[in-house]
Order: sequence, then structure tokens, then C-alpha cells
Amino acid sequence: MTSRHLLSAAEFEKVGFTRRIRVRDRVGDGHYANAACAGEKTLEQTLGENNAHFRDLVTTGKTVDSDPAPAVDVEDDVAHEVAAEARTPALARNYTQRLLLEEVPCQEAVPTHWVYGPTHTIDVTAGITASWLGAYDGDLNTTGTAPRGEEPCGGIAILRNGSHYGVLEVDACLDTAAMTHIVRAAVTRL
Repeated sequence: MTSRHLLSAAEFEKVGFTRRIRVRDRVGDGHYANAACAGEKTLEQTLGENNAHFRDLVTTGKTVDSDPAPAVDVEDDVAHEVAAEARTPALARNYTQRLLLEEVPCQEAVPTHWVYGPTHTIDVTAGITASWLGAYDGDLNTTGTAPRGEEPCGGIAILRNGSHYGVLEVDACLDTAAMTHIVRAAVTRL
């Protein structure tokens, strides 16, 4: 699919994240997001596709035994990249719409449960677009939705660049400006 990282340590440094980042790669199928409210589905389950490049950015060498990509401790996860190629740009657009719809239910949750905020759209040029939702901890969710006036702490983005599509889950606690920068950088490289 792609031999380049969607994100580099330098992009994270630009938004103030200075811890050393390590990269773990694998190809195949797998969970494209860790959205407990929508279920931890694989690309095969959602799209019928199972050939994607998975890349985890972590701050430790300790990874899960069954999968060498994610860190053992979630605090050591920085981001998860999933990149794949559809047969056509129209199919990539369809896939990204379906992937985004999988995350929309996570914009509502019982109070005290983490929740995604509103959808932000970044249009770089025609055919290069991303939608991202910021993550909010449960202590900020008092009404069942993301609190107004509060900054997110990371989040998830659905990316499309021509016939390429992807998912970027940011575990590092980044605010709106930082998430916008990171998502724009990732979709441009996709």
C-alpha cells in the first residue's frame, strides 16, 4: 500500500509532543479503531476488505504479545494509522463514508462515559479530505454529549486521498488546533 508513514515524530513535535516515538508495522486485517461504543470491528467486518497497512506509533518497546503493533500500556500509545487502497476513488469515498458512520454513534454516551465531539471536516483539495472527531473523557461528559467550550484530548479521523483511504486514531492528548494539524498532515501523505 504505502511505504511512508502518514505521520512522523516531527509532526508531533510541531504540536508540542516531544516524547520519543517508535513505530510498529503490520499488513493484513485488524481492528481499525478502538471504539467501545461501536464495537471493535475489523476492516473485513465493516468493508469486506482485509489488506491494509497498520502502523502504531508508541513511546515504548513493550507491545502486546499477540500483535506486535500496539503498546501494552495504553498510556504509551501515541497514534494508530490504517492505510489501504480501494479500486477506485469512488469506492474510497464510499469506504470513508461507511467508516465515519461507524463512529457517529460514539458522539452520544451515558454521562461519565467517554464520548466523541462534533465532526470536523478538512478539505485539502478535491479528492483529499478528512473528517475527525475529538475525544472527551467521561468526567467531561455530564449531559450525554461532548461538553461545549472544552478542548478534546486526541480523537479519531477518517481519511481519503484519491483511491486511498485510512483511519487515524490519536491517543496522545491533542487539542483542536493540534488535531487539525496532525489530521491535515496525515491525509496529505495518504
